[in-house]
Amino acid sequence: MIILLACIAVLCGLLYGYNEGVIAGAYQPIKAEFAFSAYWGGLLVASLSIGGLIGAYLSSYLSDRFGRRSTVMIAALFFITGAGLSGVAQDLFILTFARSLIGMGIGLSSMAGPQYVSEIAPRKIRGRMLGAFQFMISFGVLIGYLTNLVTLDLGYTAEVINRWQFMFLLSAIPAALLLFGIWSAPESPRWLVMANRSAEAEAVFEKIEPNRTVEWVKGNVKRIEEDLAEVADQKGGWLDLINPRNRPITSFCVFTFLFQQLSGINAVILYAPELFGDLGFSEEASRLSATVGLGAALALAAAASLLLIDRVGRRPLMVYGLPACALSQFLIVGGFIMGDGIGTALSVTGLCLYVISYSLSMGPLPWVYMSEVFPNYLRAKGMVVAVTVNWVFTFLVVFGFPKLNQLFTITEIFLFFAICCCIGTVYAVRRAPETKGVSLEDIYELFHKHAQKPAE
Repeated sequence: MIILLACIAVLCGLLYGYNEGVIAGAYQPIKAEFAFSAYWGGLLVASLSIGGLIGAYLSSYLSDRFGRRSTVMIAALFFITGAGLSGVAQDLFILTFARSLIGMGIGLSSMAGPQYVSEIAPRKIRGRMLGAFQFMISFGVLIGYLTNLVTLDLGYTAEVINRWQFMFLLSAIPAALLLFGIWSAPESPRWLVMANRSAEAEAVFEKIEPNRTVEWVKGNVKRIEEDLAEVADQKGGWLDLINPRNRPITSFCVFTFLFQQLSGINAVILYAPELFGDLGFSEEASRLSATVGLGAALALAAAASLLLIDRVGRRPLMVYGLPACALSQFLIVGGFIMGDGIGTALSVTGLCLYVISYSLSMGPLPWVYMSEVFPNYLRAKGMVVAVTVNWVFTFLVVFGFPKLNQLFTITEIFLFFAICCCIGTVYAVRRAPETKGVSLEDIYELFHKHAQKPAE
């Protein structure tokens, strides 16, 4: 059962990462075929973010009304439909619409997937399973880059299917596996208790932790019931997220995602071939090869984070990861200032160190924190608010980067990202709690203790 749950988490992340990374190599073939403007190019890339934002808001309703499991099923259907439509699209409008459908699948799965895993995973491995979601985002980006490279020699106007259509169509395979996997999985026991189905919740706990006693299972369900009873006077509406009880939690998750996006990761992932072109990698093959190397560093570091997140803890990774991101970006800036030769090597080194630092810290941590810290009755809505920051700033970075690159130099853009990481470091030192090994029902207390005294 744990293996099945892990597979669901990683497939949600894989689909997110693949569809985000594959556009980096598909962009030029699409542009060669449709000859669109910079505005349409930004809209095509950013359509994933638009769909993601819509999907995230849909998830807040669907996951509370129909369950976490059902919401992941709906996400898988969006992935399959979007992949099929983008694989046969013959004009830019249909392709953009198809990418928006995939974005809706990402929005739904990036909410319901981690939410489902956090509510069903044993606490000792909860961090690793939530971290697996982010790892597979990174691994999916790498697979997308590799697909770009492998299909480089395919003609843009092949008789049956062209290169970029093939790239998009491939994502239907993991989407179908996700649909099959979640169909075989049980519902979240915490949602079952919320739906007054405690007997079913006990049966789920017995499946996922078969070594536990009957008394432990019943006690665990009773603890969830008591937690929900404590907030029975709360309506579970959006305004509850900003009442004095929950405001520290909501603000922390919002700022964590804010600093994740302002670290500049999407500018690096989505426009990596263009960045390597600015560094002197002239041919498309060499740019894509360098991009694959960057994706490999991203994925390997994300894999390492799985070993650290339940051992070292969440707080140390955030406190030390953000300044490492800032230092890496200062290296990138220095390399661009120095120019060719040593400067190019310095910038490439900085890019690699940046994606490693990011994957060890700000890659997984916002998703892990978001899935853990909200109380049961508000988890769906709280995650929507946090992820909204992610999608809005993803859209702004993705849509605006081509224009920003015309108005500002690369050094100025990365200098801004580095300063944001420095500000994020100060925030992490002051506010980041440690949730390692803490029951979901007890995490609330950390924030109210932390509001009086910084975590050690």
